[in-house]
Amino acid sequence: MQLTNLSARKILNSRKEETIAVVAEVKGKKIEASTPNGKSRGKHEVRDFSSRGIDFSVSFINALGRKLVAEKTEFEKFGDLEQVEKFVRRYDQTRDLSFVGGNTLFALESALLKAMALSQEQELWEFLLGNGKPKPSLPRPLGNCIGGGMHVNQTRKIDFQEFLLLPKTKHFFDSYFINLQAYKIAKDLLKQKDKEWQGTLTDENALASTLDNESALALLQEVRQKIKDKFDIELELGIDMAASNLLRGKIYKYKNYSSTKREKNLTKEEQINYVTDLAEKYSLSYIEDPLHEEDFDGFHRLRKKIPDVLVCGDDLTTTNLERVQKAIKSNAINALIIKPNQIGSLIETKKVVDLAKKHNITLIISHRSGETMDNTIAHLAVGWQIPIIKTGILGKERLAKLNELLRIERRIK
Repeated sequence: MQLTNLSARKILNSRKEETIAVVAEVKGKKIEASTPNGKSRGKHEVRDFSSRGIDFSVSFINALGRKLVAEKTEFEKFGDLEQVEKFVRRYDQTRDLSFVGGNTLFALESALLKAMALSQEQELWEFLLGNGKPKPSLPRPLGNCIGGGMHVNQTRKIDFQEFLLLPKTKHFFDSYFINLQAYKIAKDLLKQKDKEWQGTLTDENALASTLDNESALALLQEVRQKIKDKFDIELELGIDMAASNLLRGKIYKYKNYSSTKREKNLTKEEQINYVTDLAEKYSLSYIEDPLHEEDFDGFHRLRKKIPDVLVCGDDLTTTNLERVQKAIKSNAINALIIKPNQIGSLIETKKVVDLAKKHNITLIISHRSGETMDNTIAHLAVGWQIPIIKTGILGKERLAKLNELLRIERRIK
């Protein structure tokens, strides 16, 4: 495949922030990819855009596009992205991609991958999966139902960043449907139980409750039971604690701990015990970032206490091969968030995916809070056979991923 054009421009994400879209043209057809922005960012993530500003990132892609077209560069397979990365690394030798930006590289590589698939008259997931593979499975949707933390701006809010739903169903459509029903039930219950809630939503379209942390979990237990009674489907519950945002010095500081004690300070040991108690009391199946992003030892100790729960790294690991290797060696996690723009490079992202699979780590590919209409992660989930996809439940940018997976499921059937 040879490109006939490759160009970038600025667009706005779901938070009305500037981000990048890249358009690739091949065989007279155009294909576009864009990149989201994260708000709650791990400190080991690469820089999102160039330190010189997003305009420089756009200019860099446009210059590179002209070079690739003029030189008639061939792109046929996933590994050909290394040609682009070698070129980028001639100019950007920083560890955090501060000259080019991780979002810049991710948007560029996503557009090139889509163009390669288009040139072979395949969908992106087919191109990534390869020929001769068995019929792929669809990921389970991990839906953000109730939220707080850095995803909402209000005086009283939940300390935890996300309260998550994971239906146990055979088909993607059924899980999609159950998450929608559970969201509606949770909204109705909040209207009854959260007298201060004004119907506000987080930047991921989750319900921005003012309840305390445990009251929110108790509410979701009610939702789980109502789903079981009405549909006879098990609804697993999870939380993203984003604990690095709670740490002050060596103390985890809560402002909305419980209905009887709003403010509460916990040591590391107390935090581990608290998370253990939450997992047992509310039958949690999934806990993300329960401790500070440098605390591999704390993650390891928690894993031993709750061996049947998915203890997931995000800020801890940031889709970074070295940090994932350390987490595996430390037995710190049994689940891992994949966010390609945390590392920028899709080549590096695939290395992380392969390593995690080798060590039986459960993978969750994830959206970001400042999303676009791009559906690349839906195709990565199917093409790389990642078992869970984390998105919001509502909002056009979230539905762009979910509806694409519904379409893929209909085609596979």
